[in-house]
Amino acid sequence: MNDFKVIGPLLAAAAEPVPLPPAEQRRALRAALGLSRAEVARALGMSPFTVAGWESGRRPPW
Repeated sequence: MNDFKVIGPLLAAAAEPVPLPPAEQRRALRAALGLSRAEVARALGMSPFTVAGWESGRRPPW
């Protein structure tokens, strides 16, 4: 599951914004998909440190 090229079109196709889950659920969702912070960060063009911050409660800038 390393083809992240579909993420952009999926997000663009969303009719309306979906609220972010709570921070603890963000980590659990990533882990349930078997993704590392580095993989998520690479897919989003962010650093693993930023992803870790989101998982600890900081909000993404979007």
